[in-house]
Amino acid sequence: MSPAARRRPVTGTAAVRTALAALAAWTALTALTALTTGCGASMTKDANEAHGAPGDHGDSTGYGEGEDGTGPVAEKPVGTARQEIRALSDQLLELAAPADGATVTDPGPGVDACAEDPDRERLFTMYHAWGVHRLPRADLEQAMDRLRQRLPAEGWLLTEDGVLNNANRSPRLLLEHPGLHTAADITLAGKGDDSQLRVTLQTACFSTPEGESPAGEY
Repeated sequence: MSPAARRRPVTGTAAVRTALAALAAWTALTALTALTTGCGASMTKDANEAHGAPGDHGDSTGYGEGEDGTGPVAEKPVGTARQEIRALSDQLLELAAPADGATVTDPGPGVDACAEDPDRERLFTMYHAWGVHRLPRADLEQAMDRLRQRLPAEGWLLTEDGVLNNANRSPRLLLEHPGLHTAADITLAGKGDDSQLRVTLQTACFSTPEGESPAGEY
């Protein structure tokens, strides 16, 4: 079954639950940023509410502004960046290869502000939080292990392979792709067959082309 066929939009109370889960995930990528670039990524209240992927609460996600922490890493339209992070998520889903019957909860990519441009004149960052569930936990563990094994061959650097400091001791991978200026937080949340494989991608800061603004995209 194709990734598009398995994806299901989040609505109603499910959207609230998944937004809270992804907000927890933001903290971890912020910590990853501090380790890899010396800077963090900002997040507005509206952006917090826009994030969404099923999971349980724990440490978690953000990615820095620039390779040296001082500015955007590339210039591109918001629409291009949105398509790129969507395609990257689809690639990760294909590499995970979850069993047929899985549900992919996906509210779609979002746009967030960069700390260096609070007025949102040129700079922006992309995030995409989604999750795979409604499978036995063993199937999700195998999907997570496939990502662990396959992503380094795609240019991803595995920076952390451990567990969250929460009641479930949720397995968690942190990775970054220097060439794509993107970090990934992959967590196996929940317990038993109520578990969910939660994925959050976060980019560094990009700049829109001259004369374009990301202000209306948030």
